[in-house]
Amino acid sequence: MDNGFGWNSQRAVTMRKNHILAFLCFCVFHSLLFADAIWKNAADLIVGGKGWDRGIGVYRRLPDCAEGKVPASVWALSAHSAGLFIEFETDSDWIGLRWSLTSAELAMPHMPATGVNGIDVYGRDEKGFWSYVWNARPVAKENTFSITLPNPSSSMRMYRIYLPLYNGIEALEIGISDGKSFVQKQESRAKPIVYYGTSIAQGACASRPGMAFTAILQRRLDREVINLGFSGSGKMEPAMADFLAEIDASMFVIDCLWNLSGSDAELIAERVTAFAQTLRKAHPQTSIVFIEQSHFKGPFPTAASRAQRLGIVRLAKQGEENIHSVTGDELLGKDSDGTVDGCHPNDLGMARHADVLAPVLKRLLESQSSPKVPGNKG
Repeated sequence: MDNGFGWNSQRAVTMRKNHILAFLCFCVFHSLLFADAIWKNAADLIVGGKGWDRGIGVYRRLPDCAEGKVPASVWALSAHSAGLFIEFETDSDWIGLRWSLTSAELAMPHMPATGVNGIDVYGRDEKGFWSYVWNARPVAKENTFSITLPNPSSSMRMYRIYLPLYNGIEALEIGISDGKSFVQKQESRAKPIVYYGTSIAQGACASRPGMAFTAILQRRLDREVINLGFSGSGKMEPAMADFLAEIDASMFVIDCLWNLSGSDAELIAERVTAFAQTLRKAHPQTSIVFIEQSHFKGPFPTAASRAQRLGIVRLAKQGEENIHSVTGDELLGKDSDGTVDGCHPNDLGMARHADVLAPVLKRLLESQSSPKVPGNKG
């Protein structure tokens, strides 16, 4: 029976049959592919993006000793794998990913499952540039996905996989073809950039993990970025300053104003000065960068940004040096297209954040004694 739009029950039956056939073909393909696979348990591998080497869970962003010392919401969110990554070299023409999530919640109303729970794969070319390969897409709490790699010559190539932004990982395996190589090198790295902030820093609302602006900065600066964004919970508490101060960083970036917006101006200024003083005591020469509140409407600076400026002025009067501020008026652009809800960036807003921040952070890195690194447009 036609409904007036060219739709009838016979067509619906045909479509269901085609979907079932496609699913069966998919299952057969994967069973044949994975029958010829060697699986690596990621818990036995080097997981990057963590600020602590000891006393920290494989897929957790804060050390175990932080439990009970930082706010409960921060501790819970530290189990989200935002910013964690695994790098390896392989000559396989495909990789498989099997991962189990800590929560069965796949997506949020304003953020897709590919960003919340997906895994991104990037490849590095011979010139050192990273480019997107594919996204492993979640369909349930337990997921299996295969990705064809652009490696027709079967030569060794470096890959990086970014883990989910808004969920935790219970287990993760990486598969390659039997007879192919899988190599991880414990290379000496330049000191990381530590980025502490809100849900925006954690990655809301990127469509996939590699599009979080902290990940974009990592590729453009060729510098590890420790993602310490905590949704609704980036508030510059003293305990967080103490834990950040433990990290031997090349730079500390503090981006907390969305979670302090509406707070008393004096409270914000006091937290800015106290946070910076704790970091400065442990790291006398390290750059500290405060990010002002992003917005696409203005006026700029926002009330929270003015309060943060007050704290920075006080630090200057106390003789503190190498403390910097980045205005927020260009972080999202001014055409209102950079967010999903007026606050959290979409992919365009994430790219705009990186466009503003990358030149500033690169200039500061180059002004320090650490080795200069190549940039990346990826």
